[in-house]
Amino acid sequence: MAITAVLLLSSLGFFAVTAQDCSRPVGDNMDVKGNDIFLTSFPDGITVTFACNIGYESAGGSPSVTCTAGSWSPVGLKCQRKNCFSVEDVQDGQIEYHPGTEFGDKAVLICNPGHMPVGGGNLICGSQGWMGRLPVCEVTQCDSPPVVEYGSFSPVKELYDYNDVLQYTCKKDYTRNGSRQLICSDDGTFKPEPPKCIKVECGDPEIPFGQWSSGARPPYGYMSNVTLQCNTGYKMNGTATVMCGLNSQWLPGLPQCIPPHSTRALFGTF
Repeated sequence: MAITAVLLLSSLGFFAVTAQDCSRPVGDNMDVKGNDIFLTSFPDGITVTFACNIGYESAGGSPSVTCTAGSWSPVGLKCQRKNCFSVEDVQDGQIEYHPGTEFGDKAVLICNPGHMPVGGGNLICGSQGWMGRLPVCEVTQCDSPPVVEYGSFSPVKELYDYNDVLQYTCKKDYTRNGSRQLICSDDGTFKPEPPKCIKVECGDPEIPFGQWSSGARPPYGYMSNVTLQCNTGYKMNGTATVMCGLNSQWLPGLPQCIPPHSTRALFGTF
């Protein structure tokens, strides 16, 4: 509680004002240190010392201030966020900082393509420097490749490194539908999707008023080509040569043999 006493010194012709307490001093990113931290009121003439808060460090200036007649002298101390600076170089990767290298910021390991982080985690810039342990970038490996029914792959290994290539083949009488090659990708999986081995067998290409002319004979497997012809007097509507497709259907579709009395309607008058 401030105590003010006014002494009239008539002989000297001026007034003197007695001591006045100061409230708690404040500064940016700092606080008083020692036992003074528990005080709420400070007597006239007292000198206190500031210290930077945790995570901040001195950037220069006097840390002391003095209470005079209820007011504190200007704060000279400057406190700035602690800077942990760059992390040492890492093998097969690089460090990204979010957003920087100061107190509370993060250091994140980004591995080069074909490598994956193993162990550890992100670093945090703390009051004593970087805290935590970074992962290690190791070559990406893929586990066992996808198994394809009625098919096989090569080479066969326990583990596959990044960019290793698999070749898929189908058993006899089965046709591959999909990519022949799969690659060990940078996320540890094989890409693209594995193929399927399907048994393709088209039925006899029978058409009314027509017959087989040339080409493959049964059984009709994938890409078997057959040429058809119509009986005498009939006109063909469609493609004479058809191919057995992956869906076990003739492509682009079996033609039709049109009776003579219907040809005018289909083909017009010539």
